Amino acid sequence: MHLRLLAILCGACCLLTASALKHHILTKSWDEAQSDCLEYLRIESSAASTSYLSHQYGDDQATKELMFCILLNLRVFEATQNVPRVELMRQFFTPDEGDTLHVNRTNECLRRVQIPLKENSSCGYKPYLSAIESANGLFRCFYHYYGNLNRNAVELPPTGLERQQIRQECAKIVGIPEGLLRCGSQLKDHHVYSSFSRCVMLRSGTTGMELDDNSINSLKVISE
Repeated sequence: MHLRLLAILCGACCLLTASALKHHILTKSWDEAQSDCLEYLRIESSAASTSYLSHQYGDDQATKELMFCILLNLRVFEATQNVPRVELMRQFFTPDEGDTLHVNRTNECLRRVQIPLKENSSCGYKPYLSAIESANGLFRCFYHYYGNLNRNAVELPPTGLERQQIRQECAKIVGIPEGLLRCGSQLKDHHVYSSFSRCVMLRSGTTGMELDDNSINSLKVISE
């Protein structure tokens, strides 16, 4: 009896682990992220989900919240920092062949999207209201002006928490006092900073490990 119960529990654990890992992987496509969010927000069986699966998105609040979830899922938007990753966003869209003005149109739109100050998510019934609007504006610029959504899975950058953990781990590895991680200029002057920087790059798979903590008035435009 005990062995049978143990087998059942082990099987349940395996299923849970597989399900959890499915939602936290290193690469993901737009459709995969959307499928996750339809499940997270419990709208996978609603009438609206049919239009979402066809990449038809209205401008209602429910759709904005879905879009916010998708961009967080794809790590295109850092909600707590109000930092969008514009260059990552473009990887989920394919411009029409021969369209030479898609970048200019998109950039013109992005300049009109306002990024507010960081919000205190602990206050109020609906946190991140401004971030939801900003993320929706980012999506609309690409959706209307850059190209068509594609089905490609792309590499996802680390989250803010993952970056922080990587930096802490690398500080221990190379022998930098953890307190120096909050002192930018002094950190860069440390004699093993180059080893620290390389450790961060190798463990994260990217060189873009810094977040701008200052308020941003508008989105950075995309390069040609």
